[in-house]
Order: sequence, then structure tokens, then C-alpha cells
Amino acid sequence: MALFHAWRSLAVIALSTTLTTHTLADQEFESDGAKADNKHLLHDTPLPDGHVPANVNYGFNVVGRDTLGGISSGLYTDVWAHDGYAYIGTFQEPDCTRSGVYISDIHDPANPVTIGMIKSPPQTRINDVKVTRIGDRDVLIHSLEPCGPLVGNGLARGGGNGGHQQGQLGISLWDVSDPAKPQALKQNFLDFPVHNTFAWTTAGGQTYLLIVDDVALNDLKIADITKPQSPKLITTTGIESWLATNPEIASDGQLFMGSFAAPLLHDIWVNDMDPGPGENWQAVLSYWDAGFITLDINDPYNPILLGDSTYPEPDPVHGLSTPEGNAHAAVFAGPGFDKIYGGDEDFDSLFSAVTAGGERYPASQGSDVPQIGPGADIPEVVGQTAFVGQACGDNLAPAADVGAGIALIERGGCPFTLKAQTVEAAGYSAGIVFNSAVPGNCEASVSMLVEAGIPMLFVPRSSGFAILGIDGYDPALCPDGEGSNPALPAPASLGLVATLGAVFDGWGYLHALNNTASQVTVQRGMGPDAQSVTVDYLGEMGYYAPAETTDPALATGAGDLTMHNLEIDPTNPNRTFISWYSLGMRAVEWREGHLHDNSKGEGVVSWNMHEVGRFIAGEDYGDAEGSNFWGVHVTDVNGEQYILGTDRNTGLWIFQWTCEDANDVLYCNGPAGP
Repeated sequence: MALFHAWRSLAVIALSTTLTTHTLADQEFESDGAKADNKHLLHDTPLPDGHVPANVNYGFNVVGRDTLGGISSGLYTDVWAHDGYAYIGTFQEPDCTRSGVYISDIHDPANPVTIGMIKSPPQTRINDVKVTRIGDRDVLIHSLEPCGPLVGNGLARGGGNGGHQQGQLGISLWDVSDPAKPQALKQNFLDFPVHNTFAWTTAGGQTYLLIVDDVALNDLKIADITKPQSPKLITTTGIESWLATNPEIASDGQLFMGSFAAPLLHDIWVNDMDPGPGENWQAVLSYWDAGFITLDINDPYNPILLGDSTYPEPDPVHGLSTPEGNAHAAVFAGPGFDKIYGGDEDFDSLFSAVTAGGERYPASQGSDVPQIGPGADIPEVVGQTAFVGQACGDNLAPAADVGAGIALIERGGCPFTLKAQTVEAAGYSAGIVFNSAVPGNCEASVSMLVEAGIPMLFVPRSSGFAILGIDGYDPALCPDGEGSNPALPAPASLGLVATLGAVFDGWGYLHALNNTASQVTVQRGMGPDAQSVTVDYLGEMGYYAPAETTDPALATGAGDLTMHNLEIDPTNPNRTFISWYSLGMRAVEWREGHLHDNSKGEGVVSWNMHEVGRFIAGEDYGDAEGSNFWGVHVTDVNGEQYILGTDRNTGLWIFQWTCEDANDVLYCNGPAGP
């Protein structure tokens, strides 16, 4: 795949320079509709167009529900609980006017009651919610991300007034010692959008907060929030720094992979790894295509990188020669935290490409446009291409007069939506945007936020030249030496005949990693055919994927089948509970030797990880039929353990997990065989 090979061929210092330049522009919150301009807009997918049937539910028993603000498409996000109260974040669908934090009294888990809502600032969403004890206060910490309409002409660089989303930034802290009467402690701390946070308190009473910066390359921030009314930012670090201090982080060539290619920090988790009276604070960072990264944070002013994971090649579940990446969320797991369970979030179940002149060029499809691929709106598009310039509302020559059906468009000058609608008005049946010769762009991949009635794809700059049939373009010259590359032709010039298509490449799933300092040996399979596998630190030693994630027939029309969030069962650290969007809630635990490929209809593709619970809301739940779980959190109420799940559409669900019938075909006790 030319795109990935181009990135992999860059020296570490060149890679750092390229990324830094891109990020400096991003820090101005400029946007032409690229998800990467605010990296965490990758969540901004259209609401799924279906759901997986409930099939067989087991393990999860529904105890209670709170519909919060009512059943409403795409509203609810993360969940946390503290002292018998649940806190639920919100999303911006459909118009960023109803965001905030819902507070539900769950002291009676069978009858939870919403007691209030903290409204977010205008045009601002609250994705992440955490509550922790700081001194004599219970403190709610929530993220702030702009979600309003773009202001400005959307031109990211090179003239024009840029463009940014309306809304507020940073985090806010509230005293929720009385959850019915939250009191603001600090509003809008920090001057950048925040996607996730995680707090911890040392034995000495200092409370610190890890923070995900949505836009900077050094996107890990640490704050001292011991005095929550006056928090202090104390540390800035991230992949920009580690490329210099720990260049091995790029040695596996896994920084840019798949449909949304980027090394960005998405989620963070912290644990005290010392089981005794001492302290050993570590964090696991979910760093998208860079994988899962571990840090020593005993000195929050000077965190130390311990290691980073490498995705197996080929992908063991989907068979991809280049893995998708997309490390999204992870937790420490197992006895003594000897494992890490981490999940990928992959909304793009189709690998898209433009084929021209006998070569295939990887592409990404735009958001709110007809999709191309098996089972999608359009199986494929075949047609003559023509260059149309930047297509920023100009009166283009009609496609019929040009003799072409696919418009080739240079990035820049205006938002992607205007480009798409301009070529659609000129009669083109599809559009391909190729990147601009601007620092940080060139060979970068982009996922476009775009609305139009025709398919829209994005390719790197060199791919655009190739589809135009222009020989001699050298991507290494972009941007500084771009003048030595061939020039673009005049608008209405014909390129090559192209095929726009896609193939199924699966959804995101769960990984189990070795979190011990030494190699470990684990079994692959049982019986006489079992194999012993030696696994290094942060090496993969297990995985779990529901069979639906590998089914091409479910590439579209069944909702989002990718994994989302997870937490460990405190009563059994080898067990995890997972919110899996349209595949509902899942319970999975470590079972060494288990190996399933779904050839016997097991319903899973897994190694060393065994499903022990499943819930998807069936028709007996009426308007709540069909799950779409975003958040999961394990909590204790009145001495009993409950699992909280937040469905994007139907609000808060409260479960208990019980699954100990070894005679069940979906047995939950440790089995005697596979």
C-alpha cells in the first residue's frame, strides 16, 4: 500500500517534523472538514443504520434502567459512578444543543432516578466524565469539546480566514458532594479541546490528572488538581517528544495505518501496580496506530515511557497484511496486572481504493455521502476522471461536456462539502479529493466530514497525480520541493479511467497483551495440536472478536459493530466487561488455550479469550430494541456489584453478571475442553 510505505520510509526526524508542522496548524483549530483537524471527530459518524438481532443473551441480567433525557438518537456517551450516583456524558447529535452531564441516583438499582443535569456551555459537548474524592470533596471532572458549526471559510492554510468550531475548551471541575446541588469549582481549565481524562491520588494526598489534548502532537498533559478550584498544568509530553527520546517507538513502522491513519492519543488508564503498602503508578495509553503505550508516572513531572505494542502482521482476525491499528481504550488486567486488555475502534469496515492504470491506491470515504462497497449504497463506480481544480463553488464545465464522470479535486480553498456539492451540481457521479502541497498534508490520509449526494473519496497527493496519469511525481519533494514536481494540468483535463471500490476488512476487536517485564509462554489451542507461543513485553497473547465483526454481509446495515470501551471485573481481574456499540454488552475472560475461528458456529473468533456474557436489547424492550452501547462502568451499590452501560440512544442500563452454569452450551465456568 503506497500510502503506508511512503510514511514508513521517512526517517524519524523527518516524521517528527512533518507531524509537528501539521499539529501547529491544528492548534489554531483550523478545518476544512477533515476529521484529523480535530482528531477526535473520528467519533462523528452518521448514526448506524440498523442493529444486530439479540440472538442469545446470557450472563447479563437487566436490573434497572433510567432513560435520563428520554430515548433520543445519539445522545448519551460515557458513564461513571460514585457513592450510589451515576454520571452520564452526552454527544452532540444532531445539532449540539442538548449536551451536558446527567446525574442518576442508583441507590435502588432497580429504580434509578435522574436527579439533575449539568448543562454544558453552548455549542460544547461533554464526552468524558469521572468522579473522584479529593480531600473532603467528591469532584466531578468532565471534558469540553466544541461541537458547533464551523466559523470561517474552512481553508486550513494558505490564505482565507481558516475556520473553527464554535464551543468551549478544556475541562471543568464540580463539587458533587451533594449530587443534587453541584457547585462549580473551576470552569474551562485549559485552552484546548479535551477528549478523555483520568485522575489518581498518591499516598501523600496529591491528586493528578492525565488529560488527552485533542489537537496537539504532544497530546498528553498532566495537571495537579489537589486544589480542584485552582488546578495547575505541570507536564506536556507525547509522541513528538518520544520520537526524539525513544525512537524505537517508530521502528515497527506502525504510526500510520488503515482508513484513519494517525498516531493520536485517544484514551488513558492509571493503576497503582504495587499490591503492598508501596506505590508504583503506571498508565496505559491507547495511541491509535502507534498502539498501546505504557508509562511510569510515579513522578508526574517526568513520566517515563516503558514500552509500546506492535500489532501482529498479518492481522490474526481479519487477515490484513497491514493491520488497521486504531488503539482506542485499554485497562490493566489479570492477577498482579500481568496483562493489558485493549480494544480497537474501527468504524471503517470497508477498505476503499481507487484503481487506475492497473494500480490500486488506498482511499477513505467521506462521512455523509453515499457509500461504495459490498452491501453499501453503490457497489462500485467506474468512469473517466477529469481534473476540476479546487472546485470551490465555481461554475465548472458540465461533466457531459468534459466527457468525464469522476471529478479529481485538489484539497484547499474551501470545505469538502462545498467541493462535493460543486462537482455534483456540474453533473459528476463521484469525486476524489487529493491532498494539497502544504506542510503536514502531502501524503497524509484524511477522513472527510462532507455532505453531498454523490460518493466522495480522499487520497494522498501522489495518488491524485497518478490517477491523473501524470508520471514523475516524487512525494519526497512535497512540500518544500514541490516546484520540482510536475505541474497540475488545466481544469477539465482528462485523467485515467478509474474504478472506485471497496472490500470488507472487518471491525475493531479486543486484544490481550503481556504486561510482565519478561517473556511469557502461552498455549495456542488444546490437545495434541496445541502450540506453545513465546510472547514479549506488550506482545499479543490473545484476542476476541464476535463473529459478526468478520462477516462481510454486515459491512453495512447492522450498525457500528466495532468494540468501544471496557472495564475489569474487580472480583476476577481476568474478566472484562465491554460496551460494543450495536453488538451490545459483552463479558469476556482469559481462558488459556482456547482457540476459535467460528468454523463450528461458535459465534466468535478468539484465542485465549472466552466470551462469558452477552446482551443485546430485543423486541421485548419496545422502543429500546437494538443496542448501541457506548459506555461501561463497574460499581458497588449497597455491597453488591453492578455493571453500568450507557446506550447512545436509550440511556442508562444497570446489569448484574451471573453466569456459572457449566452445562450451558455457552458455559461460563472453566471448561475441561475447548
